[in-house]
Amino acid sequence: MEFQNVYSTPFRGSDLECLDPSLAQQQFKDEVDINVLLERFKVTGQLPQGVVLPSYGDFSAVVDFRSAQEALRRAKDSFMALPASLRERFRNDLQELLEFVSDEKNRDEAVRLGLVPAPSPAPAPASPSAADPSAS
Repeated sequence: MEFQNVYSTPFRGSDLECLDPSLAQQQFKDEVDINVLLERFKVTGQLPQGVVLPSYGDFSAVVDFRSAQEALRRAKDSFMALPASLRERFRNDLQELLEFVSDEKNRDEAVRLGLVPAPSPAPAPASPSAADPSAS
């Protein structure tokens, strides 16, 4: 093995040989080439399909990166604390569980599964005669 120095012959490259067939699918190369995408945008004025534009929301409770990571860690820990059969119901995907719980149509099933607390029954309004004896 010879070390490179200023008097050595130019660097000859790497000794790494990749003999495995490439897994790259060349038929998709134009779909990811930024130059092709920009040319299409100049012509059509439309972004490619499937591009998700940035969304904005109220994230005032998350003040910094650390608190965001802590919130995510707590959510993952809570998800992993659920019974395995319940996690399997959501294909072991925390995002799927969050989407399920946030949909109001799933509220009854979420209560049945024990994911959200049951709504407390509203107190019955008192009749005016029982509440105020001078109303008679």
